[in-house]
Amino acid sequence: MLSHKYLSSFISVLLLILFSVHSVAFAENKETAVDADKVSQGEIYLEKFLSRTRTLQADFNQTLRTHDGEVLQQSEGEFYLNRPGKFRWNYRSPYEQIIVSDGERIWIYDVDLQQVTVQKQDAGLPTTPMALLEDSFKLHQSFSVLPMDEHDGIYRLKLVSKSKESDFGEIVVGLDEGGLRFMQLHDQFEQVTDIVFSDTNTNTKLADDIFEFIPPDGVDVFGG
Repeated sequence: MLSHKYLSSFISVLLLILFSVHSVAFAENKETAVDADKVSQGEIYLEKFLSRTRTLQADFNQTLRTHDGEVLQQSEGEFYLNRPGKFRWNYRSPYEQIIVSDGERIWIYDVDLQQVTVQKQDAGLPTTPMALLEDSFKLHQSFSVLPMDEHDGIYRLKLVSKSKESDFGEIVVGLDEGGLRFMQLHDQFEQVTDIVFSDTNTNTKLADDIFEFIPPDGVDVFGG
């Protein structure tokens, strides 16, 4: 089961990538403009995903491993996204865990422990990811985006943190014409989290109650 401290860092990165709804690769600021002729195919796919995806539903497989490749934990479940600010992770195995953002609060429900932890969506998380909801330039302010390679039509991009305080110094994302296919997060403890998405559906109507959470009777609730 993932610790709440790790989850907070993990969620903050997802907020950064998944809720950035404006231009990244082609963004212009007051001083410079990106030459579209120099933008890689991977950056073009990232831009399309960020600007065009409003809702997303997918299965996922998540693997936590050491830098040397030793597997520490494997998880699987379903992921739902509804911009702006709403998401849901249903972890089925090895431990049942539900993480819901209703746009204002993030709820983490550990089913086996019968515990719920709740916090404001912008509390305890770095300010940069949340600022992306309003400022499209913050991704480049927070990360250097570097094209890597292509395999079977999937283009990899490396996002290198510009902050020494980041829990994840390096992130690799894989995208193709259909959108986001995987994420790889390298943390400060030299552990790597791989998340592979499958059976992805985008921009379909998702029920409102997917992004609602009411603590079950009898569980312990911490925070608020």
